[in-house]
Amino acid sequence: MAIYVGPHNQVGRDGGSFQECDINTNTHTVIRKYGRYCTIRDNEYAPPTSVAGRHWLQIYRTPDNTE
Repeated sequence: MAIYVGPHNQVGRDGGSFQECDINTNTHTVIRKYGRYCTIRDNEYAPPTSVAGRHWLQIYRTPDNTE
Protein backbone atom coordinates (compact mmCIF):
# COMPACT_ATOMS: atom_id res chain seq x y z
CA MET A 1 0.00 0.00 0.00
CA ALA A 2 1.37 3.38 -0.97
CA ILE A 3 1.78 6.07 1.64
CA TYR A 4 1.68 9.83 1.39
CA VAL A 5 3.60 12.34 3.46
CA GLY A 6 3.45 16.08 3.77
CA PRO A 7 6.48 18.31 3.39
CA HIS A 8 8.95 18.16 6.29
CA ASN A 9 7.37 14.92 7.66
CA GLN A 10 9.49 11.86 8.37
CA VAL A 11 8.88 8.69 6.34
CA GLY A 12 10.21 6.19 8.89
CA ARG A 13 11.10 2.83 7.32
CA ASP A 14 9.09 3.56 4.16
CA GLY A 15 11.73 5.32 2.08
CA GLY A 16 11.59 5.17 -1.70
CA SER A 17 10.48 7.14 -4.76
CA PHE A 18 7.72 9.72 -4.37
CA GLN A 19 5.63 11.86 -6.71
CA GLU A 20 4.09 15.23 -5.87
CA CYS A 21 0.29 15.21 -5.85
CA ASP A 22 -2.92 16.71 -4.50
CA ILE A 23 -4.68 14.39 -2.06
CA ASN A 24 -8.08 14.56 -0.41
CA THR A 25 -6.93 13.70 3.13
CA ASN A 26 -10.46 12.91 4.30
CA THR A 27 -11.00 10.08 1.80
CA HIS A 28 -7.29 9.37 1.09
CA THR A 29 -7.81 9.65 -2.66
CA VAL A 30 -5.43 11.21 -5.17
CA ILE A 31 -6.95 14.18 -6.96
CA ARG A 32 -4.10 15.08 -9.32
CA LYS A 33 -0.48 13.98 -9.86
CA TYR A 34 2.30 16.32 -10.96
CA GLY A 35 5.53 15.68 -12.83
CA ARG A 36 7.77 16.36 -9.85
CA TYR A 37 9.54 13.40 -8.24
CA CYS A 38 11.95 12.84 -5.35
CA THR A 39 13.72 10.04 -3.53
CA ILE A 40 13.48 9.96 0.25
CA ARG A 41 15.69 7.62 2.26
CA ASP A 42 14.49 5.73 5.34
CA ASN A 43 14.13 7.94 8.44
CA GLU A 44 14.57 11.14 6.40
CA TYR A 45 12.27 14.13 6.12
CA ALA A 46 10.28 14.87 2.95
CA PRO A 47 11.42 17.91 0.95
CA PRO A 48 9.15 20.91 0.43
CA THR A 49 6.59 20.75 -2.36
CA SER A 50 6.29 23.37 -5.10
CA VAL A 51 2.89 24.58 -3.80
CA ALA A 52 1.61 24.59 -0.22
CA GLY A 53 -1.02 21.94 0.50
CA ARG A 54 0.44 19.25 -1.75
CA HIS A 55 1.83 15.93 -0.55
CA TRP A 56 4.35 13.33 -1.67
CA LEU A 57 2.80 10.02 -2.82
CA GLN A 58 4.97 6.91 -2.70
CA ILE A 59 5.27 5.18 -6.07
CA TYR A 60 8.01 2.69 -5.13
CA ARG A 61 9.24 1.52 -1.71
CA THR A 62 12.89 0.67 -1.35
CA PRO A 63 13.16 -2.97 -0.20
CA ASP A 64 14.68 -3.76 3.19
CA ASN A 65 18.19 -5.19 3.26
CA THR A 66 17.97 -8.92 4.02
CA GLU A 67 21.69 -9.66 4.18
